[in-house]
Amino acid sequence: MKLNEFKKINEKTRRKRICRGIGSGKGKTGGRGMKGQKSRTGVSINGFEGGQMPLHMRMPKHGFKSKSKMRKTILKTDFINQLLEKKIISDKAKLDINQIMNLSKASKNSYIKFLFGKKLEKSVSIQAHAVSASALKEFKRAGGEVNIIKFKKEPSIKSDDVKKKPLKEKKVSNDSEKEKKVSNDSDKKTLTPKATSTVKIKAKNQKAVSSRSEKKKVSPKDSKNKPSKKT
Repeated sequence: MKLNEFKKINEKTRRKRICRGIGSGKGKTGGRGMKGQKSRTGVSINGFEGGQMPLHMRMPKHGFKSKSKMRKTILKTDFINQLLEKKIISDKAKLDINQIMNLSKASKNSYIKFLFGKKLEKSVSIQAHAVSASALKEFKRAGGEVNIIKFKKEPSIKSDDVKKKPLKEKKVSNDSEKEKKVSNDSDKKTLTPKATSTVKIKAKNQKAVSSRSEKKKVSPKDSKNKPSKKT
């Protein structure tokens, strides 16, 4: 082992330069072989299936949903004046970001920005994600304030989770309904009109039998009580 035989650790290996003479090992054809379509330049044979529709063209198209995408809703000071005219809000009112979204009918996770339109009639304090310089001056002139808050995207609830919850509740309710039906059926069996009618008939028959037996005991067939025949 000599000093000139030491090798550096993590030394990057340079790629092999092709077509630099026969002695390089990749001379003449440069590793492409003899003739043929693949030895020529400008040939895109990868993915070719002999004329039929290739796989990468048969597959359906699909895109993506950007996580950084924001739905922007731009409002003007005219919107505040309209709310005051319709008496939806009063003078010196304080509106949260959720209230503004509900009143403006903005979609969920929307980025709200206020711009200057007409002059404000009364002082109103609001919350917004962004405000223009002219609109900020107008709110301060009217005696209101603008609280700029950071935009936070709320996580969306998956449809599968929403569907699973009511199904579980329905199963529990069905079990309780079944128990109620069983108890109602048992009550009906004990209090059915047919059962009551049969009980009444049996009671009448017993009374009739008892009355007959009493009559027989009271009026016995004696020979003395019989009328004598005339001769």
